Amino acid sequence: MPRLTLFKKILVITLLLSLLPLIASSLILFFNLESTSARLTSEIGGTADIQASESLQMRASQVAENMADFLRQCESDLVFLSRSQLDQATLLNFYASRRGEIWYRTGSASAPLEIHEHVPLYHSIALIDKNGLEKLVIKEGEVVPADELKNVSNPDRTEFLTEDYFTRVRTQPGKIYVSHLTGFHISKQDQLNGADEPEHAFDGKSYQGVIRFAAALFDARGSFNGVVVVSLDHRHLMEFTQHIDPGHNFSTVFPSYKSGNYAFMFDDEGWIITHPKYWDIRGLDARGRLIPPYSASSAKADIDNGRIPFNLDHAGFIHPNYPRVADQVRKQTAGFVDTTNVGGARKIMAYAPIIYGSGDYSRHGVFGGITIGFQLDQFQDAARKGSRLINQQLGEHRTRSGVILLITSLLAGFSAWGLSRGITRPLLQLTESARKLASGDFHSRVAVTAADEIGVLGRTFNFMADELENRKNSLLATLDELQRSRIDILDERNFKTSVLESISSAIITISPAGVLTSINGVGQKYLSNAVSPDREYHELFAAWPDVSARIDTVLRTKDGYGRVPLSRQIDGEMTYYDFGLFPIGTNADMGLTITLRNETERERLREETMRLDRLASLGKLSAGIAHEVRNPLTGISLLLDDLHDKPGFSAEDKEMLSKALSEIERVERLISALLNYSTPVRTAFREGDLTQLVKDILLLMRRQAEKQGVVLDVSYATLPRFRFDPEKIRQALINILKNALEVLESGGVITIATECHDTTVTVAIRDNGPGIPQQDLPLIFEPFFTRKGAGTGLGLSITQRIIEEHHGALTVDSEEATGTTFRIVLPLDNRPDKVSNAT
Repeated sequence: MPRLTLFKKILVITLLLSLLPLIASSLILFFNLESTSARLTSEIGGTADIQASESLQMRASQVAENMADFLRQCESDLVFLSRSQLDQATLLNFYASRRGEIWYRTGSASAPLEIHEHVPLYHSIALIDKNGLEKLVIKEGEVVPADELKNVSNPDRTEFLTEDYFTRVRTQPGKIYVSHLTGFHISKQDQLNGADEPEHAFDGKSYQGVIRFAAALFDARGSFNGVVVVSLDHRHLMEFTQHIDPGHNFSTVFPSYKSGNYAFMFDDEGWIITHPKYWDIRGLDARGRLIPPYSASSAKADIDNGRIPFNLDHAGFIHPNYPRVADQVRKQTAGFVDTTNVGGARKIMAYAPIIYGSGDYSRHGVFGGITIGFQLDQFQDAARKGSRLINQQLGEHRTRSGVILLITSLLAGFSAWGLSRGITRPLLQLTESARKLASGDFHSRVAVTAADEIGVLGRTFNFMADELENRKNSLLATLDELQRSRIDILDERNFKTSVLESISSAIITISPAGVLTSINGVGQKYLSNAVSPDREYHELFAAWPDVSARIDTVLRTKDGYGRVPLSRQIDGEMTYYDFGLFPIGTNADMGLTITLRNETERERLREETMRLDRLASLGKLSAGIAHEVRNPLTGISLLLDDLHDKPGFSAEDKEMLSKALSEIERVERLISALLNYSTPVRTAFREGDLTQLVKDILLLMRRQAEKQGVVLDVSYATLPRFRFDPEKIRQALINILKNALEVLESGGVITIATECHDTTVTVAIRDNGPGIPQQDLPLIFEPFFTRKGAGTGLGLSITQRIIEEHHGALTVDSEEATGTTFRIVLPLDNRPDKVSNAT
């Protein structure tokens, strides 16, 4: 055996003291790094899961709050209607003004199209009397015909065959009634129509259901007088969940059910009411009976046919967390759980209650819940990326450590101890900071002093923690801002809509460039099809040249604001408006406000009042003149008559006296006509036969007609007996017939025809004379207007007054060289109470 020298012993001992600790410490360091890497990967994954789950929960809560606000808005609409004057115009205007946007697919799977459309919020609006009979129903924008109205006090006569909303409201008249979702069930085959998945089904049926909001109506004594019902269209419920994509896209027109990344809504009874699979939504069979929920005992035929609506309370056999979610929502609690859907996708499901306690939802104080699901494996993306980064850094570290181990094998134990301490201390700090970060302390950071791989790992960890904190703060700030903005927008929208739609004038605003920016319902009615966004005022008022010209002047000169009267010819009739222009901002730098108010009725009342005042004054004047003239005229007549009878006058003198007496008699007849016009005889209504009256008049007029060569062409309709004043109607007909005979001096044809309608009878008298000049037509009913030398001009004025006393109408149509037609329209219903009020 060779003898060991001291040098060798020292060399061996030095090598052992330097290499063994170095190797041992290196091995321990490698094992610690592997363990730390595994812990970091696990903690990062757990932190990412919690962050994502809380984000889903906040989003579900936001959607639930929006849904609750929407339901309260619908309830406010119902209260508004119940306190309004309910007539057809009001309901049609209300139906048209309540709209919401829906986003849906059309086209085909190979060429899909996306449509955004504003549709009415309500499927229908119904006004029901106290016995349950529908009085007025607005459906799909149209008034339902009277023969299609039903008595909904019988559930069998309701739209879905078993609804009892009328009975429920009548028995609890002081409360708002809100139903659960009601609609006929859509089977799997109905929706898919041959497609393999719901997202590929373009030609299948859609679910059509309603949630009914109903309130009692009361008469002036506070007694129950009926029910008003608004039926919320199910499509607007679908809009709250249908487009949620919790993945990278954030929103979608139709979600993928197979992926598990979708949202749905369920009610307080656990029934699903919105879902990508329509056959999961609660529904009724053809007889109006609720289809049982999908359960462990469901028949295979029902499962294959898709007759399996989903109820979370009965879905424990799929995953036990479904009933728990329904129970937590009924306790008004939000959260998240792990679940597996019917398709087998494992996912995190966040849920939040929809706080709403009206109608059938007062039991738990919730309408139901919103759930948003996201696949579990997608939650781990961040953890896997962090793990790969850590493993990459550890691999590089091991390579460098091996090189360092070869180079530093001759170093002493102090270098090994220093290297071990320099490596393990930052890792322990990193582990401690990761543990704090996992517990929710987002302010914890690693102090990085080195520039090596451990320093890079520490800086990477700090960067990841900064990103997580920034994203959390940004998300919370965004949610707060969205909440404030939503409240402000809702308040402003409701206020403006309520004010503008309650005004009877058209309110239109345009930008400084003359482009339409807003218009209320009255304005849309005035401008009809000309209304569309971003149209210029020249196009809007193409049929209103005066309006367009004045707007142009005001926009150019920044002057001429205020109101002016405006008239317009519409369908042959003159319509009057009050037209105004007002600046928005200083010198209209923000645009113009245009107002239009229909003043036609007021103008007609003013003209009618003036006409009646003139007639009243004329009557008083005529009566006074006639009274003052008649007495001396009688004396003159008697004196002239005595002179005529005395002898001593020549034949020529007597002829002159006879002519004077004739003229005095004509003045007497004119005075009598004036007195009759100013103090007419009270109308004496009694039941009579108008046909016989016409025959009697024609018998009197026939001889005069034959003398003039005038043919009387008569056609009689079968007329019922009704109440009228025979003497005054005789006078009116004779006045018109005499006028016709006077214009037919050389012969002609007078056509007399009677007609009977539902509530009126008509007598038409037409001649083929020279006609009335167009400029005279507005004047022919004025007192004393005549184109005849010997007439009084009172005939047609008296005739018009007689017809007005009968609550009828007298019209005239005339064309020069063709003839004239007078039409007398008399009502069949001249009841004694109605006549006494008129007279």
